[in-house]
Amino acid sequence: MSRSAESASIVLYRCPTPTDFLCPCGAVARRLRRHGIEYRTERVPYRRKGRPEIVALTGRDRVPLLIDGDEVVSDSKRIREYIDWRFGEAEDEAAAG
Repeated sequence: MSRSAESASIVLYRCPTPTDFLCPCGAVARRLRRHGIEYRTERVPYRRKGRPEIVALTGRDRVPLLIDGDEVVSDSKRIREYIDWRFGEAEDEAAAG
C-alpha cells in the first residue's frame, strides 16, 4: 500500500494561523510534509468556545489534533512522535535502499 493511500484518511485540526512557523500546529504540519504524508487540514477558530468538534473527539478544546483512521492523537509533541513512529520506518527503508 502506498504512503498516500495509507495516509488518505489523516486529518489535522489546527488553529487559523496562516504560517507554519508561529504555533505548535505548524510544527505538526511541517512534520507531516517532511514525511511526505498527504492529509486534510481543518482550521478551527482561535476561540476555544468555537471548537465543539474537538471537544467531542477528545474532551478537551485544544489543537493541534490528528485523526488517523481510528487513532486520535492530541498535543503537538505526541503527534510528532506518532508520525515518526507510524511513518518513519518507510522513510528509513527508502534511504537505506
